[in-house]
Amino acid sequence: MNESSIVNKPDGVAYISYYLKKGESVELYIGTSFTTINGAKNNYFSEIGDKKFSQIKLLAQNAWEKSLGQIRIETKDTCEKRIFYTAMYHAMQQPRLMSDADGTYPIFSSKYETDNISKGNYYDDFSMWDIYRAQLPLIELLNPGLTNQFVRSLILKGKQGGWLPIFPCWNNYTAAMIGDHAAIVIASAYNKGIRGYDVKEAYQLMRKNAFEIPAEQDYKNGMGRRALASYLKYGYIPMEDSVPDAFHKQEQVSRTLEYAYDDYAVANIAKALNHKKDNLALKERSANYKNIFDKSVGMMRGRQSNGNWAMSFNPDIREAYITEGTPRQYTFYVPQDMEGLVKLMGGKEDFEAALDVLFAQGEYWHGNEPGHHIPFLYNYTNSPFKTQKIVRNILKEEYAEGPGGLCGNDDAGQMSAWYIFASLGFYPIDPVSGKYEICSPLFDKITIQLLNEKKLQIYTKKQSEKSIYIHKIEWNGQLHNRKYFTYFDILKGGVMTFQLKDDPIQPKSK
Repeated sequence: MNESSIVNKPDGVAYISYYLKKGESVELYIGTSFTTINGAKNNYFSEIGDKKFSQIKLLAQNAWEKSLGQIRIETKDTCEKRIFYTAMYHAMQQPRLMSDADGTYPIFSSKYETDNISKGNYYDDFSMWDIYRAQLPLIELLNPGLTNQFVRSLILKGKQGGWLPIFPCWNNYTAAMIGDHAAIVIASAYNKGIRGYDVKEAYQLMRKNAFEIPAEQDYKNGMGRRALASYLKYGYIPMEDSVPDAFHKQEQVSRTLEYAYDDYAVANIAKALNHKKDNLALKERSANYKNIFDKSVGMMRGRQSNGNWAMSFNPDIREAYITEGTPRQYTFYVPQDMEGLVKLMGGKEDFEAALDVLFAQGEYWHGNEPGHHIPFLYNYTNSPFKTQKIVRNILKEEYAEGPGGLCGNDDAGQMSAWYIFASLGFYPIDPVSGKYEICSPLFDKITIQLLNEKKLQIYTKKQSEKSIYIHKIEWNGQLHNRKYFTYFDILKGGVMTFQLKDDPIQPKSK
């Protein structure tokens, strides 16, 4: 093999070219770092050293086998198996490790300054609007220790930059998406007993985002909640506030709904730390979704500062006050108080009818995140069998092998994490609560290896191959009558058996 040229440029860019004879190959070893050239060299020697390519490949295979092997599925359908483990692989790519082997990492929102992390690793690129829904909850279940590192990284960012970031990417603040969902990630972890960080530090940052308005330049740099002044004044973001300093402008209704959920998350930590006044205020604010519900149309709708409803309203077309969706779709975004939403919409029968219309019109859109919880909402009606049917249809129709196997952007693993949870038979519509809504498992047998040396085995017994409807669930031989189970239920492990039949259990007539 003859080396033809090695060219180094003063800006740090280099390229190497070779002339290869038939049968020859090149093994190229690279060290990378987000800090310095020396950091890249040290990472290379620490992680690769004198290992050969075959050794590195084997180490990588073993690492992925261990990680993917935490959930083992048994099914006759090899296609489903490939889709499942591809989804597992996708869901474990982000957030991104940014610290070096020696713990050096780039300080958040700084000009190329570095520090050394004292415990664990430092992570960035949290696609927060997407991954709080299922991707991070999956890691909570499989790797609580890694979740601790994620939360510590978020707290570090807040301490270094002064504000808890909304959507931290490129190791900096952004105003990329709506909501303030780092609060959800922290509250979700804390409520599950994942507490390897200073929760008091975390709360001060969460509280600052919820109550304080940044200085003008900080705000323009992406710090703090967008349109918080309007939200605090009116209990919703009125149409007059166009939210100009944001990547997503306007979208007032969606912002109001998501801030109400964030307030609920912060209230959870306030209550745990005995901040009674904050807890009361935030709990009240978590009901702000009611301020933008127009009873005359039975949906969420834009509202002016004087209380009048926005003139523009089409339930099935995207309005400027909705984020990447329609009023009909976003009406169902109240994960913190589904019982309250059901009551607001007229009770279980009217709520079920509203869900029926959305699905009958083909308006459920799985290719984007805002509606990922909606298929599970029939569990709040007298017809949970509809959740079982719709979820199964999505698993079968919206996911496939090969290129184009996803129905939308994977968004840092959220789309894939949805598949994992739904195929296992449960999904977290409200991660903060630690509850998972039940649907019917896709596989014959599932074994989830938990890090407390326990395991949960899920068996599916079917009347026939087309059976998808739940008739009975037993957990360790005891009848399970709830439509959900909890994080702490799962941690106990044991054996769960689903009895599935071809026909659903119909709701009892009045």
